[in-house]
Amino acid sequence: MTAFSSSITLSLISHTNIGKTTLARTLLRRDVGQVLDQAHVTLQNEHFVLLETSDGSRLNLWDTPGFGNSHKLLSRLQGLTNPIGWMVSQVWDRLADKPFWCSQQAIRNVRDEADVVLYLVNATEDPSMAGYLQPELDLLTWLDKPVIVLVNQTGLIDPPQQRQLESLWRQHWVNQHVIKDVMSLDAFTRCWVQEGVLWDRITQALPPEKHSTMEKLGKAWYATHRQIFDTSMTHLAHLLIETALDGELLPQETTGLSKKPQIKNAIQALDQRLAQRISAITAHLIELHGLTGDVAHTLKSRIEDVTVPGERKPWEEETFWGALASGAAAGLASDFATGGLSHGAFTIGGAILGALAERTYAKSQETGDPNRMSWIPAFLDRQTRDALLRYLAVTHCGRGRGDYTDPREFPLFWQRAAEKIIEQRKDDLRQAWKLAQSPQLQNGKTDHAQANLVHLLSDMSQEVLGQFYPEAKWWLEQSPG
Repeated sequence: MTAFSSSITLSLISHTNIGKTTLARTLLRRDVGQVLDQAHVTLQNEHFVLLETSDGSRLNLWDTPGFGNSHKLLSRLQGLTNPIGWMVSQVWDRLADKPFWCSQQAIRNVRDEADVVLYLVNATEDPSMAGYLQPELDLLTWLDKPVIVLVNQTGLIDPPQQRQLESLWRQHWVNQHVIKDVMSLDAFTRCWVQEGVLWDRITQALPPEKHSTMEKLGKAWYATHRQIFDTSMTHLAHLLIETALDGELLPQETTGLSKKPQIKNAIQALDQRLAQRISAITAHLIELHGLTGDVAHTLKSRIEDVTVPGERKPWEEETFWGALASGAAAGLASDFATGGLSHGAFTIGGAILGALAERTYAKSQETGDPNRMSWIPAFLDRQTRDALLRYLAVTHCGRGRGDYTDPREFPLFWQRAAEKIIEQRKDDLRQAWKLAQSPQLQNGKTDHAQANLVHLLSDMSQEVLGQFYPEAKWWLEQSPG
């Protein structure tokens, strides 16, 4: 066992090519090992420190070679009086029988190091049809270490589907005493909240004398990730406050039909500044979450594909063009906010909706200065929704994917949850925009408005995450102290 008495050690185990190293990268927030779509890429047990506290307590993680010919290994071990001694002597198997060798290395690591085994399974497989599962579980049962089954390769599925999937695997192994729990943890699309749930499950699987150490490590992990969450909310609030404060002056002599190009130019300028803010904030979020990726380049390449629809014959020229310009701007900004995921649909749809319904998203809102264009509250609500979706996209992206890239589309259950919480907190948001656009803030005094919006965004984000991961709600809502 490890030389550190106040430590917990986890061994990451699975059949070969299920995703152990990918998950290790996600948990560690850095590139480790080698990830290839082929069997037996990892040939040696690799040790990493997942977390270390100031008093020296450690959470260790071992990435192990994937199980290969487990049935053969189990049969061999069951017939020996000194099975572990035999495994140590079988160095030649590395060349003669790689799957057999890899299984030996994984079993030795579990026996010598593990307090808890994290056993990955493939969610796309039927557990009753995967013939390799039972001999692998028999090997783990033979070692008699607590096992937590992690259902991998689930993708972004809604909570009911996730619980149904977990139930399928749990029922398959209901009589296996060595399995202490089953939970979903996708190496590519897990959320940090699920990691917090995992630490709770590990605590419950450990013997009582290890509980205090794991609880201490869990609190340290939570403090770090709560700080990341709070900083993320601060960045998003800053984005929204600056958007609420932004404005563009029309020339004083602009009147009648001559307003058409001036309005369009003003809103394009507002859009460009909004795009720059979204790009910068998204880059901050990516870095905060231990990811990398050139989001500015991604957004720019997608924006170049967005076009504004051509002229249509209006029944009221000035109203039509003002609505068309502002509707298109609202759509273009939404494309920015969602990373271009709508491929211009927001722009075209926003322009037509703005023209036909005579709704605008940017207009003069100040009686003292009727030529100043700025975003209206309905548009700021829309940007808040998109900010929540952007946060969910970044926080669900695992390091195992490599550089961060936008998902091709947001899951429908994300969109519904974001829209529902926006509707529920509409009055609070209206007060936030009113505070942000008050005359005092025009002079740069934004601290109070931003603090208010940070608190509101935090509540909304926590409620959404609590809906997705109800088992985490009790600790998600507590203060980091």
